[in-house]
Parts: sequence; C-alpha cells; structure tokens
Amino acid sequence: MTLKFALAASAACLALAACNSSNGSSAALTSAEAQNVEATYSDYADRIGTGDLTTTVPTGQASMSGYMGVSNVNPDDPTTTVMGELAMDVDFDAGTLTGKGSNFGIYSGDVLTKEADVTGSLDVAGTVSSSDMSATATGTMSDGSSAGADFALDMTGSFYDDAGTLTAVGDISGTMTDGSDVQNVDGNYYATEN
Repeated sequence: MTLKFALAASAACLALAACNSSNGSSAALTSAEAQNVEATYSDYADRIGTGDLTTTVPTGQASMSGYMGVSNVNPDDPTTTVMGELAMDVDFDAGTLTGKGSNFGIYSGDVLTKEADVTGSLDVAGTVSSSDMSATATGTMSDGSSAGADFALDMTGSFYDDAGTLTAVGDISGTMTDGSDVQNVDGNYYATEN
C-alpha cells in the first residue's frame, strides 16, 4: 500500500483544478523532496511492521524535525497531496511536547508535482508517556484563493531507536472545517532528533 501525505483545505478551498503551479519563494518542498519524504515514511512504516524498528523510552529533552501530512482532503482528486515540515521540542522527563507544522505545499499525482504553496501553520502541543506520544495540531491553512480551512488534528505515535537516532513515527486523524463544510481527514508524520 502506498501512503500519501496530504494537508490541504477542502476541495472548495484548495481546488487544484483552478490552481497554477507556484514557483514562489516558499520553503515548501520541491517535487523530488516530497517524493523522498513519502519514501522515507514508507520505509519507517515497513520496518515498524516487520519489527525491525523497535520502540524506546527516552529521557531528557530532544529537538526533533521531520514532516507531516493529512490525506482525504479533496474528494474530487484523491491524488491531491500537501506536505509540510514538522518541528517538535520534547521534554520526556516532564512528559510534554510542543511544536509547529509549517512550510506546506500542494502536490498532485503519483510523481507529486508541486502545484502551489500554502500559507498558515499548525501549532502542535501534547504529552509523552513512556514510548508513546499524543498531541494536537491546530491552525488555519490556505492556498491564497480563500480565507482557508481550520484544522483540528490528533497525532498519536511512538518513539523508536533507529540505529541510535531517536525517531518519532505516527498517525494523524481529525477534521478540516471550511465554513460549514466539515471533513474527516487522516495522515502520518515522522521526525528525527536534530
């Protein structure tokens, strides 16, 4: 199964059929970088599934960075994909984490052709217990064609020891609200210690 990352507003808010490719100065990923993110997440998921990547119970603090995305955002185009960067500061001793999702871009098709940049960001906050994490990611995102959509996302996952590198991998679920239209969404994330 190929997992797609996506983070976008509803079809009405981020309808890609009406968007032109953007070559602006956004820090959003290039198409090649987006393909690499997808391949990296798939590798983590495969190794978790086979037991080659095992959970760990960290202590102390860690700054982590990676990528996040949410799918099922455009019922008119299931290939719509939007990815962004994820940064988290985790205090394992206090059991807390904070962070931000930023620098999102919209991609389409199996080759993840970049279509547009996305403005806005998601604030991440949550808790850590043993090897598990639970957080929320909330904020408003837009491709510039409207005021945007509000995201209320839940992030659940675990911490892993990847040959000495602390790595967080998990799932995202929640809702995207554009005016009165509320849509259920889901996705994934990963981050490694800086």
